[in-house]
Amino acid sequence: MPMTIGLQRLLSPYCTISSEVNIDRMTLDSHKVLQSTLFVALQGALFDGRKFIDQAIKAGAVAVLCETKHQSSHGHQALKEGVLVIKIHQLPRILSALAYRFYFSSTLLHKVIAVTGTNGKTTITSLLANSLMLCGIQSAQMGTIGNGLFGKLVESINTTLDSISVFEALDTYQTQRCQYTIMEVSSHGLMQDRVRAVPFYSAIFTNLTRDHLDYHGDMKAYEAAKKKLFQEFALTHRIINADDEIGFGWLSDFPDAISYGYNRNNKIKTQRYLQITQVSYHVKGICFSFSSSWGNGEISAPFYGDFNVSNLAGVLTQLLVEGMEIKKCERIFKKLDVVAGRMEQYLFEKERLTFIVDYAHTPDALEKTLQALQRHHPAGRLICIFGCGGDRDKGKRAEMANVAEKNADQVVLVDDNPRTESPAQIMDDILLGFKAPEKVKKIHDRRQAVMEQLFDPHRGDIVLLAGKGHERYQIIGREKIEYSDRDLLAQLQFEHQ
Repeated sequence: MPMTIGLQRLLSPYCTISSEVNIDRMTLDSHKVLQSTLFVALQGALFDGRKFIDQAIKAGAVAVLCETKHQSSHGHQALKEGVLVIKIHQLPRILSALAYRFYFSSTLLHKVIAVTGTNGKTTITSLLANSLMLCGIQSAQMGTIGNGLFGKLVESINTTLDSISVFEALDTYQTQRCQYTIMEVSSHGLMQDRVRAVPFYSAIFTNLTRDHLDYHGDMKAYEAAKKKLFQEFALTHRIINADDEIGFGWLSDFPDAISYGYNRNNKIKTQRYLQITQVSYHVKGICFSFSSSWGNGEISAPFYGDFNVSNLAGVLTQLLVEGMEIKKCERIFKKLDVVAGRMEQYLFEKERLTFIVDYAHTPDALEKTLQALQRHHPAGRLICIFGCGGDRDKGKRAEMANVAEKNADQVVLVDDNPRTESPAQIMDDILLGFKAPEKVKKIHDRRQAVMEQLFDPHRGDIVLLAGKGHERYQIIGREKIEYSDRDLLAQLQFEHQ
């Protein structure tokens, strides 16, 4: 729990203040200000926190840190209605360190494991937390599908929380006696210094494929953002997917890294590894054999596809690093839960139809998901229902079309989160990537697209409903409208029993 701390002590590495003020809370949100709160006013992309200083003071803020873009103004102090307002240069860069000092100035933080990459972050984070809990080790997770103890998640707006909220959450998990927190770390979070001061114990890299180029500009910048986690943090363990081209290159950059996957880095003989040797696919899931620096074994788990073999191998590597016995890992992997919105299966027995809900929203993720389903393919067709988000990377739209056309028997375009873009224009952009666009169905409403498949006369089909995954909303314009692929299919399943 955070103690009351003197503002002078909190800010001592960065500036000296003229009068002492005690605080027992920090926040970026003026609506969350209570008595004895330090309000932090950042100049964000959408909101300028400085406009809410008066509101924060009225609510009880005892001090304000105000971002300034001018180095000459750093440390400038003034009173506003009796409340000390301090200008801080590069405040976003040091905010993580301030939050760490506030919440953990006298307490040793439990182990925090970072998971980064384009795809697989949520699955690895959830399965690692799940595995630890099955072993009786209290664990929390933070990321796309929510934050909290495993199985008790609270919905999250962003994959990686803001600098203060990250440590506030970690403090909560500490009081709940967590021994581990597994955190998805996004490229945005790394570039915006949201986790700059988190003393990560270990980091897992999954892969790097096209995404977020609207923010990063190109793949080199995107890679550099991810690599910051492995270059700039004092990690005890660096665990890297050797099957990813970028990851394989990083293994030579980090001689102490641990590799996992089908490949191995034979250049560094002492590098620890987990190598997948054989995989089989069956109705209830997957099975793979492996050799490793810790011994050999065989894993069975209730999941589909090669990418989940990779995800499970990443989880297994971290557990082996922690000293868990292979036989114990083999037992608990059979008991793992399916991750919300990740290859979730909804079976309609009368119709002999299977819907799969998955968050796949990048070309690489969509391709791997479709190829995974092909391995478990029944006598019927493989149908892909997907769309693309508005106000995001437009370059991937045609790429996703190409992937869907190559790997599915039929494609249906629907709306994802159109945001402020025209849904019709988004579909037109996607259609440019098809060689035979006349064969593609266009149904904006996701519910209608599902119903049409449900009452299609074909039998034995697998229908992938991609893009939304765990999400319980659609963003149309600037409004969030309640909607969930999972809830819709669960309700239809109940009605068709």
